[in-house]
Amino acid sequence: METPCIRCGKTRIVKRTWKETVNRGTPITHVETVCPDSACQKVVDAQFAEIREKRELQESKKTSVKL
Repeated sequence: METPCIRCGKTRIVKRTWKETVNRGTPITHVETVCPDSACQKVVDAQFAEIREKRELQESKKTSVKL
């Protein structure tokens, strides 16, 4: 499956693949893909980190209000 980079549009490449066994021994194969341009990938990683931090902050505010 070919997926484009969200920033530059180049076809992403497979960085690593691993298998994990979950409930009742069902195997799941994980595939991590990255942009072939390392500078572009660093920018994308920074964007995702910022989004993740905002989401975690919102979730922590929700849980503190419920208490």
